[in-house]
Amino acid sequence: MASKTVEDVLFPGIDVRVERVSDASDILMVEVVSTARPGRCPNCRKQARRVHSTYQRTLDEQPLGPRRVIARLRVRRYFCDRKSCSRKTFVEQVPGLSERHRRSGTRLTGWLRSIAIELGGRPAARLCQRLRLAAGPDPTAQGC
Repeated sequence: MASKTVEDVLFPGIDVRVERVSDASDILMVEVVSTARPGRCPNCRKQARRVHSTYQRTLDEQPLGPRRVIARLRVRRYFCDRKSCSRKTFVEQVPGLSERHRRSGTRLTGWLRSIAIELGGRPAARLCQRLRLAAGPDPTAQGC
Protein backbone atom coordinates (compact mmCIF):
# COMPACT_ATOMS: atom_id res chain seq x y z
CA MET A 1 0.00 0.00 0.00
CA ALA A 2 1.38 3.40 -1.01
CA SER A 3 1.95 5.91 1.76
CA LYS A 4 0.09 9.20 1.60
CA THR A 5 1.84 12.54 1.58
CA VAL A 6 0.73 15.62 3.48
CA GLU A 7 -0.46 17.04 0.14
CA ASP A 8 -2.63 13.92 -0.44
CA VAL A 9 -4.31 14.28 2.96
CA LEU A 10 -4.80 18.05 3.19
CA PHE A 11 -4.99 19.08 -0.48
CA PRO A 12 -6.02 16.03 -2.56
CA GLY A 13 -5.71 16.64 -6.29
CA ILE A 14 -4.60 20.27 -5.84
CA ASP A 15 -1.39 21.56 -7.46
CA VAL A 16 0.49 22.65 -4.35
CA ARG A 17 3.63 21.61 -2.49
CA VAL A 18 3.67 21.71 1.31
CA GLU A 19 6.80 23.48 2.54
CA ARG A 20 6.19 23.58 6.30
CA VAL A 21 3.65 22.43 8.85
CA SER A 22 3.41 24.10 12.27
CA ASP A 23 1.30 22.31 14.83
CA ALA A 24 -0.16 24.31 17.72
CA SER A 25 -2.66 22.80 20.15
CA ASP A 26 -5.74 23.94 18.23
CA ILE A 27 -4.36 25.27 14.89
CA LEU A 28 -2.47 23.51 12.13
CA MET A 29 -0.58 26.10 10.04
CA VAL A 30 0.41 24.75 6.63
CA GLU A 31 2.68 26.74 4.31
CA VAL A 32 2.12 25.78 0.68
CA VAL A 33 3.36 26.89 -2.72
CA SER A 34 1.43 26.69 -5.95
CA THR A 35 2.89 24.23 -8.46
CA ALA A 36 0.21 24.85 -11.09
CA ARG A 37 0.99 25.86 -14.64
CA PRO A 38 1.04 29.61 -15.27
CA GLY A 39 -2.40 31.15 -15.10
CA ARG A 40 -4.44 32.96 -17.72
CA CYS A 41 -5.34 36.62 -17.61
CA PRO A 42 -8.92 36.93 -16.32
CA ASN A 43 -9.64 39.66 -18.90
CA CYS A 44 -8.19 38.42 -22.19
CA ARG A 45 -7.48 34.74 -21.28
CA LYS A 46 -3.87 34.92 -22.59
CA GLN A 47 -1.61 32.47 -20.75
CA ALA A 48 1.05 34.17 -18.65
CA ARG A 49 4.71 33.83 -19.46
CA ARG A 50 6.35 36.28 -17.06
CA VAL A 51 6.20 36.36 -13.26
CA HIS A 52 5.87 39.83 -11.76
CA SER A 53 6.27 38.83 -8.10
CA THR A 54 4.98 36.45 -5.44
CA TYR A 55 3.09 37.01 -2.23
CA GLN A 56 1.44 35.05 0.54
CA ARG A 57 -2.30 34.63 1.07
CA THR A 58 -3.84 33.23 4.23
CA LEU A 59 -6.79 30.89 3.76
CA ASP A 60 -8.92 29.04 6.29
CA GLU A 61 -9.37 25.43 5.24
CA GLN A 62 -11.48 22.47 6.32
CA PRO A 63 -10.65 21.47 9.89
CA LEU A 64 -8.62 18.34 10.56
CA GLY A 65 -10.27 16.67 13.52
CA PRO A 66 -10.50 19.23 16.33
CA ARG A 67 -7.83 21.46 14.76
CA ARG A 68 -8.48 24.52 12.66
CA VAL A 69 -6.37 24.43 9.48
CA ILE A 70 -4.88 27.62 8.08
CA ALA A 71 -3.08 27.51 4.73
CA ARG A 72 -0.47 30.15 3.97
CA LEU A 73 -0.44 29.97 0.20
CA ARG A 74 2.37 31.56 -1.82
CA VAL A 75 1.00 32.59 -5.22
CA ARG A 76 2.48 34.30 -8.25
CA ARG A 77 1.49 37.62 -9.75
CA TYR A 78 1.94 37.61 -13.52
CA PHE A 79 2.27 40.22 -16.24
CA CYS A 80 -0.35 40.20 -18.98
CA ASP A 81 1.68 40.73 -22.15
CA ARG A 82 -1.23 41.40 -24.49
CA LYS A 83 -0.94 45.08 -25.39
CA SER A 84 -4.68 45.47 -26.03
CA CYS A 85 -5.58 44.12 -22.56
CA SER A 86 -6.42 46.69 -19.88
CA ARG A 87 -5.08 44.44 -17.11
CA LYS A 88 -1.32 44.75 -16.69
CA THR A 89 -0.89 42.17 -13.90
CA PHE A 90 -2.98 39.44 -12.33
CA VAL A 91 -2.68 36.88 -9.55
CA GLU A 92 -2.94 33.16 -10.12
CA GLN A 93 -5.77 31.21 -8.51
CA VAL A 94 -5.10 27.62 -7.48
CA PRO A 95 -8.03 25.48 -8.72
CA GLY A 96 -9.62 23.60 -5.84
CA LEU A 97 -8.05 25.88 -3.22
CA SER A 98 -8.33 29.62 -3.89
CA GLU A 99 -10.73 32.10 -5.46
CA ARG A 100 -10.38 35.85 -5.91
CA HIS A 101 -10.98 37.94 -2.78
CA ARG A 102 -11.82 34.90 -0.58
CA ARG A 103 -10.17 34.25 2.76
CA SER A 104 -11.29 30.63 2.89
CA GLY A 105 -10.39 27.70 0.68
CA THR A 106 -12.93 26.50 -1.86
CA ARG A 107 -13.65 23.25 0.02
CA LEU A 108 -14.37 25.14 3.26
CA THR A 109 -16.53 27.62 1.34
CA GLY A 110 -18.54 24.68 -0.03
CA TRP A 111 -19.03 23.29 3.47
CA LEU A 112 -20.16 26.65 4.82
CA ARG A 113 -22.55 27.17 1.91
CA SER A 114 -24.12 23.73 2.50
CA ILE A 115 -24.52 24.38 6.22
CA ALA A 116 -26.11 27.77 5.58
CA ILE A 117 -28.55 26.37 3.01
CA GLU A 118 -29.56 23.39 5.13
CA LEU A 119 -29.79 25.07 8.53
CA GLY A 120 -29.81 28.84 8.02
CA GLY A 121 -29.11 31.58 10.58
CA ARG A 122 -28.48 30.75 14.21
CA PRO A 123 -28.56 26.93 13.92
CA ALA A 124 -25.87 27.15 11.22
CA ALA A 125 -23.80 29.51 13.41
CA ARG A 126 -24.03 27.09 16.36
CA LEU A 127 -22.95 24.15 14.22
CA CYS A 128 -20.04 26.14 12.75
CA GLN A 129 -18.93 27.10 16.23
CA ARG A 130 -19.09 23.47 17.39
CA LEU A 131 -17.11 22.35 14.33
CA ARG A 132 -14.61 25.22 14.83
CA LEU A 133 -15.29 26.62 11.39
CA ALA A 134 -14.33 30.27 11.00
CA ALA A 135 -16.19 32.46 8.53
CA GLY A 136 -17.57 35.94 8.11
CA PRO A 137 -15.93 39.36 7.90
CA ASP A 138 -13.54 38.61 10.80
CA PRO A 139 -11.66 35.37 9.97
CA THR A 140 -10.26 35.20 13.52
CA ALA A 141 -13.78 34.95 14.96
CA GLN A 142 -15.16 31.48 15.44
CA GLY A 143 -18.49 30.53 13.93
CA CYS A 144 -20.30 31.31 10.68
